[in-house]
Amino acid sequence: MKKVISLALVFVFVLAFFGCAKKEAPTTTQTTTTTETTTEPVKVVNPLTGSEDYNEKAVGKRPVAIVVENLSPARPQWAIGSSDIIVEGEVEGGISRMLWLYADYTDVPEKVGPIRSARPSFIQFSELFDSIYVHWGGSHDNKGYKGGYTVIKEDKVDHIDGMKGGELYGRDETRKGKVSSEHRGIVKGNKLPSVIKEKGFRTNLDKSKFSSLEFNDEAQAPGDVTANTVRCQFSSKTDTRKFTYSEDGKKYHTQDWRKDVKFTNVIILKDETKYIHVPYKGHTTTYLNYQFTGGVGFWASQGKISRINWAIENGKLVLKDKQGNPLKINKGKSYIGLASANNEGVVSYE
Repeated sequence: MKKVISLALVFVFVLAFFGCAKKEAPTTTQTTTTTETTTEPVKVVNPLTGSEDYNEKAVGKRPVAIVVENLSPARPQWAIGSSDIIVEGEVEGGISRMLWLYADYTDVPEKVGPIRSARPSFIQFSELFDSIYVHWGGSHDNKGYKGGYTVIKEDKVDHIDGMKGGELYGRDETRKGKVSSEHRGIVKGNKLPSVIKEKGFRTNLDKSKFSSLEFNDEAQAPGDVTANTVRCQFSSKTDTRKFTYSEDGKKYHTQDWRKDVKFTNVIILKDETKYIHVPYKGHTTTYLNYQFTGGVGFWASQGKISRINWAIENGKLVLKDKQGNPLKINKGKSYIGLASANNEGVVSYE
């Protein structure tokens, strides 16, 4: 009995010894590293001019494209020179027409015009910039000719038509009695935001449908070829647009619209064109459609000019320099002229 008790005491002693000798687990200090993620600020830049003096709320929004008349009775056009880009080309009967692109649809002048009707090529060009298309009337299908209204319907273009009336449109009264009513149709730019909202149009820009222009950080001349004067005749049937460079302000000026209008960039794109002859009100009207096949063009800026190449790729306008690199133009307003490559369109400079 004493032997059993002795063994028990030994066992207790051993447990107590090793229990006291057991080392405590080291205390581990855990360090938490916090990584801060910084969001790069959105650049407040006008996507059509590269200008940083731009409305922050307009970033990422769709532009508007407004059809403006170019006949002599329409000149000077109301708000000529106010748009970010002017596109000009032939429409029918040897007359030209313009498309004014505004990146910020909330900043269109209160009086723009005269507004004219939709033509297929101008609708298609507006689509290259995911624009909301603003017009007054449109051409109709006629014996092999696909009219503007059909293109709008087929391409599902968001458009606002003055033929349907509304608060956006009106007639100028200052020229009443001097020119006919079709030369006095105007868009009230301050009404555009509310009309666009009322129609429920998408206002956020779809970048997959927008032709992104690239700009130089600092103004650069296109090359060494002098171009103090640039002329563009859209075809053998049309008049010629003339631009003269001025070192004072480093802009190209034209007086052709009976007002001094200036541009940082003059871009001329030569394209295949097709004439379509259709009967209209007892006579024949000859419409012109651009084929948008791409080809050679010219870029003038800073008093110099260079050949460029252009194409339509995946529904977007692509501009490239002579070496095939993406073309960077200078920051500022641009004129884009559409000259016929197969119907005697002429571009000259000196």
